[in-house]
Amino acid sequence: MKQQVTLGKRAMKLVLCATVAGAALAAQSAYAEVISVDFSGNAFSTVPFNIDGFYLNVVTGATGTSGGSVPGWDMNPYFSGATTATPAFRFFTPTGGGNVGAAGTVTALAVGDSVGPGSSFITGALLANNTGLNYFGFRFVNEATATTNYGYVAVSQAAVPPFAGAVQVLGYAYDNTGVAITVVPEPSAWLMMLGGLAVVGATLRKRAARQQTAA
Repeated sequence: MKQQVTLGKRAMKLVLCATVAGAALAAQSAYAEVISVDFSGNAFSTVPFNIDGFYLNVVTGATGTSGGSVPGWDMNPYFSGATTATPAFRFFTPTGGGNVGAAGTVTALAVGDSVGPGSSFITGALLANNTGLNYFGFRFVNEATATTNYGYVAVSQAAVPPFAGAVQVLGYAYDNTGVAITVVPEPSAWLMMLGGLAVVGATLRKRAARQQTAA
């Protein structure tokens, strides 16, 4: 009988632990307000090679070739001087967004950097000299909550100076609670990492199976 009581207490402890853990996970999910969007399938994922570019409302996902066609637009990637000898890619937002910078100097964002109330912003950020994957920080007024939100966008640039089709918007993320957001790798990088872990796991399983067979 004593053993049954002990087992019963242990079972109750396990249930309580599971309940607490479940509540903690539920709380984390409830407060996980980071919105991530894979933009690569959008018709405007390749930035049009003109001064209009495209306009995006990051909350609704609406896009268009003019500000008037996208109510509440939040960002405008475009090209300045696209028809000249030195075209340049720019990133504009109506609320003073752009690259996180200091005293008007553009500072490239890296994985792990934070974008938030303490960040400095410039408008019309220039990205003419950075090839590869780049991150822009931006801020905007969320029309659904009437609060200033912070986010970042992942942009790929193939060449300097850029040419038609050379710049693509891969995706963006923002925190809709108004707190700072941390730049994380784009989804493809996470998939590559998970793929690598899967290979390592398969190798370890094969090694363990060989050892059991040898024993």
